[in-house]
Amino acid sequence: MNSKQLQRLLIFYSAVGIFTISVLLAIISILPLYKQLRKNAESNLKLALRARTVAVEEFLFRAKDIAAQIASRTQARRELESYNRNPNYSDAAVYKMADYLKDAFNQTEDVVGISRFGRDNQLVVELGLPIPQEHWQLPIKKVKISNPIRLKNESYLIISQPIINSKKQQVGTDLVLFKTKSLEKIVTNNTGLGQSVEVFLGTLEKQEVKLFLSSKNERESLSESIAKVLEKTVVSQENGLIVVKPNLWSYGQKVAFEPVSQVNWGLAIAIKRQELYAPVNRQLITIGTVIIVLSLLGTGGMVILLRPLAGQVIIQTDELEQQLEEKKQALDELNYTQQQLLLEIRQRKQSQTRLQNDNKILIELAQNRAVNQGDLLTGIQAITEATAKILEVERVGIWLYDDSKTYLKSLDLYQHKLNEHIREVNLNLKDYPNYLQAVSSLKDNIITANDARNDPKTKEFLDNYLQPLNIFSMLDAGIWIGGEMVGLICIEKCSQIKYWTIEDEFFVRSIANIVSLAIEASDRKLAESALRESEAQLRAQKQELEQTLEELKWTQAQMIQSEKMSSLGQMVAGVAHEINNPVNFIHGNVVYATDYTQDLLNLLQLYQNHYPYPHPEIEKEIEAIELNFLQEDFKKVLKSMQIGTERILEIVKSLRNFSRLDEAEIKEVDLHEGIDSTLMILQNRFKPKPGSLGIEVIKEYGQLPNIKCYVGQLNQVFMNIIGNAIDAIEDAQSDREKQCDTGCIRIKTQVIEDNRVQILIADNGGGMSDKVRSNLFDPFFTTKPIGKGTGLGLSISYQIIVEKHQGKLECNSQIGKGTEFIITIPIELS
Repeated sequence: MNSKQLQRLLIFYSAVGIFTISVLLAIISILPLYKQLRKNAESNLKLALRARTVAVEEFLFRAKDIAAQIASRTQARRELESYNRNPNYSDAAVYKMADYLKDAFNQTEDVVGISRFGRDNQLVVELGLPIPQEHWQLPIKKVKISNPIRLKNESYLIISQPIINSKKQQVGTDLVLFKTKSLEKIVTNNTGLGQSVEVFLGTLEKQEVKLFLSSKNERESLSESIAKVLEKTVVSQENGLIVVKPNLWSYGQKVAFEPVSQVNWGLAIAIKRQELYAPVNRQLITIGTVIIVLSLLGTGGMVILLRPLAGQVIIQTDELEQQLEEKKQALDELNYTQQQLLLEIRQRKQSQTRLQNDNKILIELAQNRAVNQGDLLTGIQAITEATAKILEVERVGIWLYDDSKTYLKSLDLYQHKLNEHIREVNLNLKDYPNYLQAVSSLKDNIITANDARNDPKTKEFLDNYLQPLNIFSMLDAGIWIGGEMVGLICIEKCSQIKYWTIEDEFFVRSIANIVSLAIEASDRKLAESALRESEAQLRAQKQELEQTLEELKWTQAQMIQSEKMSSLGQMVAGVAHEINNPVNFIHGNVVYATDYTQDLLNLLQLYQNHYPYPHPEIEKEIEAIELNFLQEDFKKVLKSMQIGTERILEIVKSLRNFSRLDEAEIKEVDLHEGIDSTLMILQNRFKPKPGSLGIEVIKEYGQLPNIKCYVGQLNQVFMNIIGNAIDAIEDAQSDREKQCDTGCIRIKTQVIEDNRVQILIADNGGGMSDKVRSNLFDPFFTTKPIGKGTGLGLSISYQIIVEKHQGKLECNSQIGKGTEFIITIPIELS
């Protein structure tokens, strides 16, 4: 073997070895890439299924919301309640109810039929397409969504909605029939999924899988694998991905499945494995081809390098080629350096232009009227819109801490593509410890996450926040007020990764400072408003006190001038007459005002339930008037007005009795019946209750003839004296130092000389002092707390016994031993 043959053999084996090693290294490096590409294809299939599941759930939520709005219409509900009270005479109620429901029926094209049932589950009104009786399924207690049914070769859903009145009672049921065309579009739309993709929607009915809809309209035939997937989804509420093994005539399938919330349904997408992994296979073929070509080129290069250099000419040629290559390389390096300089100059110009634009926007926001004058919502919305436009991002949110600093509350979130402002749910920072730690130890007042899905600070949000909203990058900055961080501004880039620049970070810090200015201006405005209201209230109270003082001075002067009981009686009668009519008017209308107010509050609550995100102007007004406080306090105000008017009516009645305006006729009656009637009225107060051991009544009736008297007024005397005895016993039982056993009231009647009757009413209460007993029958004298007694009861009783019945009313009492009243009246009035 000569040197030339040996040289050729060495070149051959070197080329084969280099080519083999290159191919092996390429295969080893391609395997992980192949697995990752397959996972990405499967992930895209799951995302497509999730998007359709969300669309189905949104359709069902909208259908339930429409049914709830129809059932909550106040006028139609009231007509239904009228029908329930008297079904035989309510043709007008049914006609009005149908008229109100027609308005709801015509507001949406999805509703094709409404059947309303009364409290006894009898059909009252039926509009549009009638619902067959076998689909009624009454009674119901909560909202129910039926499986799709077929009527006239069309598919429909039935929403069963209970009708609840203002007292939280069910007064009827609505069955609302919805079209399913929107649902069919969701299922049958295969745009962007592939030619072999099939979408299935079904449920488990009577232990068998029932198919509602499919992308290829397969209502009857259903493969065993798809049936098992839907059964597993509906029964176990699971989601995931399975492989259907291939047979002799197919490549097998990949099936993604997921349950649908709110209903017992399941959704599945099936695609041939060949089509699912087709893009992956094409990429691998392309990469393999490139690798083989490069390996061949590399092998050829090695052959050229190993070829023997024959002669001085070849050596000189190689040297010249090498020199030429070096010069070419130097020229390439010079060109690269020039390109880098040009790129740097261009980037600096762009940065300068960007900085000028950013400064212009920052100055405009800082001078914004809403920001400086405390209009927080308007100012924040202007800030988020400008930030999204400058940074070219899809979402900008302002989040504030709660008092405990464990939650972030969404103040405003602007979605650039939709051009809308929303408020998201609160964020519990305890569920995201890494992010909480990053916020707590915030450096340079900013959190930068180019790849938020893999960044340790933010990847905790992947499943619940980043993936559902398609967020890839995040840039968060703290909002500081008075040296304390009160919240965050969150910049979110969707659809692709964004690499944040120094200019972006500087701009976001500046925006955070402007947000701080807006919050401080809003707080200052609220404080000034509260101060003005407080000053106005103080001025009003001062005026009321001055007016009250003048009225008290006037009343005192009038009472000093009143020297006789007759003039006092005339004054009391006049006051009672003047007060009685307006108080009766107010007292009678308080009940209607309470009912109307409750209806309005219930309507407002329904609006809050079904429209939880009101217009910003409405929300601003709600905050300004403190709606939650107003709702609760207004009920208390009406209750206080009712109690006050009842109290005034009692006082007016006592004043009229005191002035002898309501004189009754003289009748011959049995006094025992009057006493027993009074005890019957007061029977509830004799029963034991917390803080009271109860009261025992002992009756010692004698043989009395019928008495001629003013029976109504005499019963009023019994009521006043026995009521005071009950009060005295309850006070004694509630006083621990003067605690007594079971209360006792003893009533004794007897005939005494001179044709007179005597009634003794005694109690074992706390008794009274001689000073109190000496003023006992004076008008307006009372020992009870303010608001509990008028001081007229015993004064009127004394007047009835002494002046009306020519009798006597006496009182014996000792502290700690109780009190006894002695009534003496003649049998015949002269």
